[in-house]
Amino acid sequence: MRFANADKIARWDDFIEANPAAGAVWQGRKYAEHERALGFIPIYLFVGDLACMVLERRIPLLGRTWHLPGAPRVVDIESAFAVASALAPFAAAQGVATVRIEPRVPDDASARYLLHAAGYRQVQVWAPRHTVIVDLGGTEEQVLARFGQRARRWIGRAARDGVAVERVEATEENCRNFYELFAATADRRFPIRSFEHVHSLYSRLQKAGNGQLFIARLGDEVVAGAFVMRVGGEAMYLNGASIRKEAGLSGENGLGAHGVGHAVQWEAMRWAREVGAVRYDFGGTPLSAQADDPAHPLCGVGQFKLSFCKSIVDYIGTYDVPARPIRSRLLYEYERMILAAAESPTFRRFVS
Repeated sequence: MRFANADKIARWDDFIEANPAAGAVWQGRKYAEHERALGFIPIYLFVGDLACMVLERRIPLLGRTWHLPGAPRVVDIESAFAVASALAPFAAAQGVATVRIEPRVPDDASARYLLHAAGYRQVQVWAPRHTVIVDLGGTEEQVLARFGQRARRWIGRAARDGVAVERVEATEENCRNFYELFAATADRRFPIRSFEHVHSLYSRLQKAGNGQLFIARLGDEVVAGAFVMRVGGEAMYLNGASIRKEAGLSGENGLGAHGVGHAVQWEAMRWAREVGAVRYDFGGTPLSAQADDPAHPLCGVGQFKLSFCKSIVDYIGTYDVPARPIRSRLLYEYERMILAAAESPTFRRFVS
Protein backbone atom coordinates (compact mmCIF):
# COMPACT_ATOMS: atom_id res chain seq x y z
CA MET A 1 0.00 0.00 0.00
CA ARG A 2 1.31 3.42 -0.91
CA PHE A 3 0.18 6.88 -1.95
CA ALA A 4 0.83 7.90 -5.55
CA ASN A 5 3.48 10.58 -6.03
CA ALA A 6 2.96 13.73 -8.12
CA ASP A 7 4.43 12.15 -11.26
CA LYS A 8 2.06 9.18 -11.10
CA ILE A 9 -0.94 11.39 -10.36
CA ALA A 10 -0.14 13.42 -13.47
CA ARG A 11 -0.32 10.17 -15.49
CA TRP A 12 -3.15 8.67 -13.46
CA ASP A 13 -5.45 7.59 -16.29
CA ASP A 14 -2.60 5.56 -17.81
CA PHE A 15 -2.40 3.51 -14.60
CA ILE A 16 -6.18 3.04 -14.54
CA GLU A 17 -6.02 1.75 -18.09
CA ALA A 18 -3.22 -0.66 -17.06
CA ASN A 19 -5.41 -2.22 -14.35
CA PRO A 20 -6.82 -5.70 -15.06
CA ALA A 21 -10.18 -4.26 -16.18
CA ALA A 22 -8.42 -1.91 -18.66
CA GLY A 23 -10.14 1.31 -17.70
CA ALA A 24 -12.86 2.53 -15.34
CA VAL A 25 -14.74 5.78 -15.90
CA TRP A 26 -15.36 6.56 -12.21
CA GLN A 27 -11.65 6.15 -11.43
CA GLY A 28 -10.39 8.79 -13.86
CA ARG A 29 -8.49 11.83 -12.63
CA LYS A 30 -10.73 14.49 -14.19
CA TYR A 31 -13.81 12.99 -12.60
CA ALA A 32 -12.00 12.81 -9.25
CA GLU A 33 -10.98 16.47 -9.40
CA HIS A 34 -14.54 17.46 -10.27
CA GLU A 35 -15.73 15.77 -7.08
CA ARG A 36 -13.33 17.96 -5.12
CA ALA A 37 -15.68 20.88 -5.80
CA LEU A 38 -18.45 18.89 -4.09
CA GLY A 39 -16.50 18.52 -0.88
CA PHE A 40 -14.71 15.21 -1.51
CA ILE A 41 -10.94 14.85 -1.31
CA PRO A 42 -9.45 12.68 -4.10
CA ILE A 43 -6.69 10.36 -2.90
CA TYR A 44 -4.60 8.34 -5.32
CA LEU A 45 -3.31 4.97 -4.09
CA PHE A 46 -1.60 1.82 -5.28
CA VAL A 47 -2.41 -1.58 -3.81
CA GLY A 48 0.51 -3.50 -5.24
CA ASP A 49 0.34 -2.58 -8.93
CA LEU A 50 -3.40 -1.83 -8.84
CA ALA A 51 -4.26 1.88 -9.13
CA CYS A 52 -7.21 2.95 -6.93
CA MET A 53 -8.69 6.43 -6.70
CA VAL A 54 -10.41 7.11 -3.38
CA LEU A 55 -12.84 9.89 -2.53
CA GLU A 56 -12.52 10.92 1.10
CA ARG A 57 -15.56 12.35 2.86
CA ARG A 58 -15.43 13.93 6.30
CA ILE A 59 -18.56 13.85 8.46
CA PRO A 60 -18.41 16.16 11.49
CA LEU A 61 -18.19 14.32 14.84
CA LEU A 62 -18.37 10.90 13.13
CA GLY A 63 -15.18 10.67 11.14
CA ARG A 64 -13.88 10.00 7.65
CA THR A 65 -14.80 7.51 4.96
CA TRP A 66 -12.94 6.34 1.89
CA HIS A 67 -15.07 5.52 -1.14
CA LEU A 68 -13.71 3.71 -4.21
CA PRO A 69 -16.27 4.71 -6.88
CA GLY A 70 -16.81 1.79 -9.24
CA ALA A 71 -13.79 -0.05 -7.83
CA PRO A 72 -11.68 -2.04 -7.22
CA ARG A 73 -11.64 -3.03 -10.89
CA VAL A 74 -10.39 -6.59 -10.65
CA VAL A 75 -11.25 -9.87 -12.34
CA ASP A 76 -12.87 -11.82 -9.48
CA ILE A 77 -14.22 -11.53 -5.96
CA GLU A 78 -11.11 -13.06 -4.38
CA SER A 79 -9.01 -10.25 -5.85
CA ALA A 80 -11.53 -7.65 -4.64
CA PHE A 81 -11.41 -9.18 -1.16
CA ALA A 82 -7.61 -9.06 -1.16
CA VAL A 83 -7.64 -5.36 -2.08
CA ALA A 84 -10.22 -4.54 0.61
CA SER A 85 -8.28 -6.53 3.21
CA ALA A 86 -5.15 -4.50 2.42
CA LEU A 87 -6.97 -1.17 2.34
CA ALA A 88 -8.76 -1.49 5.70
CA PRO A 89 -5.71 -1.44 8.03
CA PHE A 90 -3.98 1.15 5.85
CA ALA A 91 -7.07 3.39 6.05
CA ALA A 92 -7.35 2.85 9.80
CA ALA A 93 -3.77 4.05 10.20
CA GLN A 94 -4.80 7.27 8.43
CA GLY A 95 -7.70 7.74 10.84
CA VAL A 96 -10.38 6.51 8.42
CA ALA A 97 -13.37 4.62 9.85
CA THR A 98 -14.86 2.95 6.75
CA VAL A 99 -13.72 1.94 3.27
CA ARG A 100 -16.58 1.66 0.78
CA ILE A 101 -15.94 -0.61 -2.20
CA GLU A 102 -17.91 -1.35 -5.37
CA PRO A 103 -16.31 -4.42 -6.96
CA ARG A 104 -17.36 -4.70 -10.59
CA VAL A 105 -17.53 -8.47 -10.37
CA PRO A 106 -20.58 -10.67 -11.07
CA ASP A 107 -23.01 -11.30 -8.25
CA ASP A 108 -23.38 -14.81 -6.85
CA ALA A 109 -24.11 -16.43 -3.49
CA SER A 110 -20.53 -17.51 -2.80
CA ALA A 111 -19.18 -14.00 -3.47
CA ARG A 112 -21.76 -12.46 -1.12
CA TYR A 113 -20.94 -15.05 1.54
CA LEU A 114 -17.23 -14.23 1.37
CA LEU A 115 -17.86 -10.52 1.99
CA HIS A 116 -20.54 -10.99 4.66
CA ALA A 117 -18.40 -13.53 6.52
CA ALA A 118 -15.61 -10.95 6.69
CA GLY A 119 -17.96 -8.47 8.38
CA TYR A 120 -18.54 -6.26 5.34
CA ARG A 121 -21.94 -4.52 5.23
CA GLN A 122 -23.93 -4.17 2.02
CA VAL A 123 -25.13 -0.59 1.51
CA GLN A 124 -27.04 1.44 -1.05
CA VAL A 125 -25.40 1.31 -4.46
CA TRP A 126 -23.68 4.31 -6.01
CA ALA A 127 -22.64 3.00 -9.41
CA PRO A 128 -25.41 1.08 -11.25
CA ARG A 129 -25.51 -2.53 -10.08
CA HIS A 130 -27.26 -3.94 -13.16
CA THR A 131 -26.26 -2.99 -16.67
CA VAL A 132 -25.82 -4.01 -20.29
CA ILE A 133 -22.27 -4.17 -21.67
CA VAL A 134 -21.74 -3.89 -25.42
CA ASP A 135 -18.59 -5.36 -26.97
CA LEU A 136 -17.04 -2.71 -29.25
CA GLY A 137 -14.36 -5.01 -30.68
CA GLY A 138 -13.95 -5.64 -34.39
CA THR A 139 -15.10 -3.50 -37.30
CA GLU A 140 -18.18 -1.28 -37.24
CA GLU A 141 -19.95 -3.89 -39.35
CA GLN A 142 -19.10 -6.60 -36.81
CA VAL A 143 -20.33 -4.45 -33.90
CA LEU A 144 -23.60 -3.75 -35.74
CA ALA A 145 -24.01 -7.43 -36.56
CA ARG A 146 -23.97 -8.28 -32.84
CA PHE A 147 -26.89 -5.91 -32.15
CA GLY A 148 -30.40 -7.27 -32.05
CA GLN A 149 -32.55 -6.92 -35.14
CA ARG A 150 -34.64 -4.23 -33.44
CA ALA A 151 -31.62 -1.98 -32.85
CA ARG A 152 -30.35 -2.36 -36.41
CA ARG A 153 -33.82 -1.63 -37.79
CA TRP A 154 -34.23 1.57 -35.75
CA ILE A 155 -30.72 2.81 -36.63
CA GLY A 156 -31.64 2.38 -40.29
CA ARG A 157 -35.00 4.11 -39.73
CA ALA A 158 -33.28 7.11 -38.14
CA ALA A 159 -30.98 7.51 -41.12
CA ARG A 160 -33.90 7.34 -43.58
CA ASP A 161 -35.95 9.85 -41.58
CA GLY A 162 -33.12 12.37 -41.51
CA VAL A 163 -32.15 12.18 -37.84
CA ALA A 164 -28.77 13.89 -37.43
CA VAL A 165 -26.67 13.12 -34.34
CA GLU A 166 -23.92 15.66 -33.75
CA ARG A 167 -20.86 15.56 -31.53
CA VAL A 168 -20.90 19.01 -29.98
CA GLU A 169 -18.72 20.97 -27.61
CA ALA A 170 -19.87 21.09 -24.00
CA THR A 171 -20.44 24.83 -24.17
CA GLU A 172 -22.90 26.55 -21.87
CA GLU A 173 -25.42 26.83 -24.71
CA ASN A 174 -25.18 23.18 -25.77
CA CYS A 175 -25.27 21.96 -22.19
CA ARG A 176 -28.31 24.16 -21.56
CA ASN A 177 -30.10 22.65 -24.59
CA PHE A 178 -29.37 19.18 -23.29
CA TYR A 179 -30.21 20.01 -19.69
CA GLU A 180 -33.68 21.27 -20.60
CA LEU A 181 -34.40 17.91 -22.23
CA PHE A 182 -32.80 16.11 -19.28
CA ALA A 183 -35.00 17.90 -16.74
CA ALA A 184 -38.13 17.19 -18.80
CA THR A 185 -37.18 13.52 -19.11
CA ALA A 186 -36.63 13.24 -15.35
CA ASP A 187 -39.99 14.95 -14.76
CA ARG A 188 -39.32 14.69 -10.99
CA ARG A 189 -39.33 10.88 -11.26
CA PHE A 190 -35.64 10.78 -10.38
CA PRO A 191 -33.25 13.42 -9.00
CA ILE A 192 -30.80 15.26 -11.24
CA ARG A 193 -27.93 17.57 -10.38
CA SER A 194 -28.01 21.31 -10.97
CA PHE A 195 -27.21 22.78 -14.37
CA GLU A 196 -24.00 24.25 -12.96
CA HIS A 197 -22.85 20.80 -11.81
CA VAL A 198 -23.69 19.17 -15.15
CA HIS A 199 -22.02 21.88 -17.22
CA SER A 200 -18.88 21.81 -15.06
CA LEU A 201 -18.58 18.01 -15.24
CA TYR A 202 -19.25 17.74 -18.98
CA SER A 203 -16.87 20.54 -19.94
CA ARG A 204 -14.10 19.25 -17.69
CA LEU A 205 -14.33 15.71 -19.03
CA GLN A 206 -14.68 16.71 -22.65
CA LYS A 207 -11.68 19.06 -22.60
CA ALA A 208 -9.59 16.17 -21.25
CA GLY A 209 -10.81 13.75 -23.92
CA ASN A 210 -12.75 11.76 -21.31
CA GLY A 211 -16.25 12.61 -22.49
CA GLN A 212 -18.45 13.69 -25.36
CA LEU A 213 -21.80 15.49 -25.59
CA PHE A 214 -24.22 14.39 -28.33
CA ILE A 215 -27.23 16.29 -29.65
CA ALA A 216 -29.78 14.74 -32.04
CA ARG A 217 -31.87 16.89 -34.35
CA LEU A 218 -34.80 16.16 -36.60
CA GLY A 219 -34.88 19.07 -38.97
CA ASP A 220 -34.22 22.14 -36.86
CA GLU A 221 -35.60 20.62 -33.64
CA VAL A 222 -33.38 19.21 -30.89
CA VAL A 223 -35.07 15.89 -30.03
CA ALA A 224 -32.52 14.01 -27.92
CA GLY A 225 -29.10 14.13 -26.37
CA ALA A 226 -26.59 12.13 -24.36
CA PHE A 227 -23.29 12.44 -22.56
CA VAL A 228 -20.78 9.59 -22.56
CA MET A 229 -17.69 9.21 -20.35
CA ARG A 230 -14.55 7.31 -21.29
CA VAL A 231 -11.37 6.27 -19.46
CA GLY A 232 -9.08 3.71 -21.06
CA GLY A 233 -10.98 0.80 -22.54
CA GLU A 234 -14.31 1.66 -20.88
CA ALA A 235 -17.00 4.04 -22.11
CA MET A 236 -20.21 4.64 -20.14
CA TYR A 237 -23.52 6.19 -21.05
CA LEU A 238 -23.80 8.69 -18.22
CA ASN A 239 -26.93 10.72 -19.02
CA GLY A 240 -29.55 10.77 -21.75
CA ALA A 241 -32.65 12.77 -22.56
CA SER A 242 -35.30 13.17 -25.23
CA ILE A 243 -38.14 15.46 -26.13
CA ARG A 244 -41.48 14.49 -24.58
CA LYS A 245 -44.60 14.87 -26.62
CA GLU A 246 -46.69 14.54 -23.48
CA ALA A 247 -45.41 14.87 -19.91
CA GLY A 248 -45.36 11.55 -18.06
CA LEU A 249 -45.89 9.46 -21.19
CA SER A 250 -42.55 7.75 -21.75
CA GLY A 251 -43.72 5.88 -24.84
CA GLU A 252 -44.32 9.14 -26.69
CA ASN A 253 -40.92 10.73 -26.62
CA GLY A 254 -37.85 11.12 -28.79
CA LEU A 255 -36.59 7.66 -27.86
CA GLY A 256 -39.66 6.05 -29.37
CA ALA A 257 -39.91 8.07 -32.56
CA HIS A 258 -37.82 7.84 -35.75
CA GLY A 259 -35.20 5.63 -34.07
CA VAL A 260 -33.68 8.68 -32.38
CA GLY A 261 -32.56 6.83 -29.23
CA HIS A 262 -30.84 4.07 -31.19
CA ALA A 263 -29.17 6.60 -33.46
CA VAL A 264 -27.76 8.52 -30.49
CA GLN A 265 -26.37 5.34 -28.92
CA TRP A 266 -24.82 4.16 -32.16
CA GLU A 267 -23.03 7.48 -32.68
CA ALA A 268 -21.87 7.37 -29.04
CA MET A 269 -20.43 3.90 -29.59
CA ARG A 270 -18.71 5.01 -32.80
CA TRP A 271 -17.05 7.84 -30.88
CA ALA A 272 -16.09 5.48 -28.04
CA ARG A 273 -14.38 3.12 -30.49
CA GLU A 274 -12.46 6.00 -32.06
CA VAL A 275 -11.02 7.07 -28.70
CA GLY A 276 -9.95 3.55 -27.71
CA ALA A 277 -12.86 2.02 -25.77
CA VAL A 278 -13.40 -1.72 -26.15
CA ARG A 279 -16.67 -1.91 -24.20
CA TYR A 280 -19.70 0.33 -23.74
CA ASP A 281 -21.51 0.30 -20.41
CA PHE A 282 -25.17 1.30 -20.68
CA GLY A 283 -25.28 2.42 -17.05
CA GLY A 284 -28.42 0.95 -15.51
CA THR A 285 -31.17 -1.64 -16.05
CA PRO A 286 -33.47 -3.83 -13.97
CA LEU A 287 -32.09 -6.94 -12.31
CA SER A 288 -31.64 -9.59 -15.01
CA ALA A 289 -34.37 -11.76 -13.44
CA GLN A 290 -36.81 -8.82 -13.74
CA ALA A 291 -35.87 -7.63 -17.20
CA ASP A 292 -39.20 -8.74 -18.72
CA ASP A 293 -41.40 -7.58 -15.86
CA PRO A 294 -43.62 -4.76 -17.21
CA ALA A 295 -44.29 -3.59 -13.65
CA HIS A 296 -40.63 -2.72 -13.10
CA PRO A 297 -40.07 1.05 -13.42
CA LEU A 298 -37.01 0.48 -15.62
CA CYS A 299 -38.56 -2.18 -17.83
CA GLY A 300 -38.77 0.06 -20.89
CA VAL A 301 -35.24 1.35 -20.35
CA GLY A 302 -33.96 -2.20 -19.96
CA GLN A 303 -35.67 -3.43 -23.11
CA PHE A 304 -34.21 -0.53 -25.09
CA LYS A 305 -30.69 -1.36 -23.90
CA LEU A 306 -31.18 -5.09 -24.42
CA SER A 307 -31.84 -4.43 -28.10
CA PHE A 308 -28.08 -3.80 -28.40
CA CYS A 309 -26.97 -6.83 -26.36
CA LYS A 310 -29.09 -9.72 -25.13
CA SER A 311 -27.79 -10.08 -21.58
CA ILE A 312 -27.76 -8.03 -18.38
CA VAL A 313 -24.75 -8.09 -16.06
CA ASP A 314 -25.60 -8.17 -12.34
CA TYR A 315 -22.77 -6.88 -10.15
CA ILE A 316 -22.32 -7.76 -6.49
CA GLY A 317 -23.09 -4.26 -5.23
CA THR A 318 -21.59 -1.81 -2.73
CA TYR A 319 -20.05 -2.81 0.61
CA ASP A 320 -18.66 -1.02 3.65
CA VAL A 321 -15.40 -2.46 4.96
CA PRO A 322 -14.98 -1.47 8.63
CA ALA A 323 -11.53 -0.01 9.24
CA ARG A 324 -12.31 1.23 12.75
CA PRO A 325 -15.29 -0.97 13.71
CA ILE A 326 -17.07 1.15 16.33
CA ARG A 327 -16.84 4.40 14.40
CA SER A 328 -17.68 2.56 11.19
CA ARG A 329 -20.89 1.27 12.76
CA LEU A 330 -21.84 4.77 13.88
CA LEU A 331 -21.34 6.07 10.34
CA TYR A 332 -23.41 3.21 8.94
CA GLU A 333 -26.32 3.88 11.31
CA TYR A 334 -26.10 7.63 10.63
CA GLU A 335 -26.39 7.06 6.89
CA ARG A 336 -29.32 4.68 7.36
CA MET A 337 -31.09 7.32 9.42
CA ILE A 338 -30.50 9.99 6.76
CA LEU A 339 -31.76 7.74 3.96
CA ALA A 340 -34.84 6.74 5.94
CA ALA A 341 -35.64 10.39 6.63
CA ALA A 342 -35.25 11.26 2.94
CA GLU A 343 -37.81 8.59 2.04
CA SER A 344 -40.36 9.71 4.63
CA PRO A 345 -43.60 11.37 3.42
CA THR A 346 -43.00 14.32 5.74
CA PHE A 347 -39.57 15.05 4.24
CA ARG A 348 -40.87 14.64 0.69
CA ARG A 349 -43.69 17.08 1.38
CA PHE A 350 -41.19 19.78 2.32
CA VAL A 351 -38.85 19.23 -0.66
CA SER A 352 -41.43 18.54 -3.37
